[in-house]
Amino acid sequence: MNAIKYIQEKGIKQTFHVIYQYKLDIVIQKVLGVFLKNKPLKDIIVIESHNDFDSNGGAFYEYLIDHHYNDTYKIVWLIKHKESLEKTLPKNVDYVMQFVPSFKKNYYKWVAKWFTSDNDSSKKLRKDQTSIYFGHGGFGLKNCKGLMTIPASVDYVAMPSHPLSDIFSDQFMLQPDDPRLCYIGFPYVDNFYSDAKGDLSKVIQHTFKKVILWMPTFRKGGGYDRQDCDRVGELGIPLIRTMEEYNQLNVLLQKEDILLILKIHPKQDLNELKIKDMSNIRILTGETVKALGIDNYRLMKDCDALISDYSSAAYDFLQVNKPIAYDFSDVNDYKLGLVVEDPSEYMAGHFIKNFEDLSTFIKDVEENNDVYYAERQELRKKIFDYYDGNNCKRAVELLGITK
Repeated sequence: MNAIKYIQEKGIKQTFHVIYQYKLDIVIQKVLGVFLKNKPLKDIIVIESHNDFDSNGGAFYEYLIDHHYNDTYKIVWLIKHKESLEKTLPKNVDYVMQFVPSFKKNYYKWVAKWFTSDNDSSKKLRKDQTSIYFGHGGFGLKNCKGLMTIPASVDYVAMPSHPLSDIFSDQFMLQPDDPRLCYIGFPYVDNFYSDAKGDLSKVIQHTFKKVILWMPTFRKGGGYDRQDCDRVGELGIPLIRTMEEYNQLNVLLQKEDILLILKIHPKQDLNELKIKDMSNIRILTGETVKALGIDNYRLMKDCDALISDYSSAAYDFLQVNKPIAYDFSDVNDYKLGLVVEDPSEYMAGHFIKNFEDLSTFIKDVEENNDVYYAERQELRKKIFDYYDGNNCKRAVELLGITK
């Protein structure tokens, strides 16, 4: 596409945004390449994650630090948000801003031996470098085909299980027998098997009889001018139609002594969010999650049940083996569609389409009525090959990172 047509379609602001974040880096890369392309690679591991220090990249990083790999290797983070750097980094750990043109960043890209990515998979610059795409979530029902691009230079693509190979490879637009597919499991799963304390105490101090986590995927947001659902909802969330229903939900939760944590997707556009914290409802956004230092999977460990929809959260939660509900209240308005024709084959929990269904699920959780326990055990076998907390170990061994 020529420059004039691109400006006409995207506007000057978006055009400048693309030039600043991507095009200037290409110029810097070419300049540095003259001096670095034949230099020996260094023991440097470059990590990118979904929202900085989280998801698979975050879990892999924690494993490296916990096992003192930073005594031998330099670890470099590709950071998206400056506020992520309020934490003190361990020795031999550095960072560069991912979307800011930088000589330092491109120096690391030329000389690092290993690259891991969850979301934005950078093309490696040399054939003797090694890269792995972890992805930023497990299996989900929403169709993301064409939204995730894996560069041809990527050496490995992490997979959760053999039964899902056809679906996953199709979503990534790869062949099912692509030799890069590696069945090592996802690093984030190890959080569920860690002895580390969960993150519920970062949200509340008061004790409730039960805690339910609600994690809807985004309907609007996630990128430039992107909207995956034709309607976002009057309150900026799915399922709950009015403030009256929202208040009724809080009353029900009060009656059952249940806390509902509504975690908004970090990519969701918050301009239309009309709800606020209530006595038995806590709202977490991408900003509050960062401020409190909350990890999705450590929070899941402490919760008694989950409400999700088409996203991977419903399948991540299978690792804790507790009740799940699937919100399909806006499935007919969801523009991306689903990865399978019959989603019921990949569901083992309450099917929610309205407030009454939600109320039934809440009451079942309060009464310890785990209706779909048997079905959940069968679904777990489809989604994950491993339930041992050793996925990071398998990744390290695959990449040849030794002490």
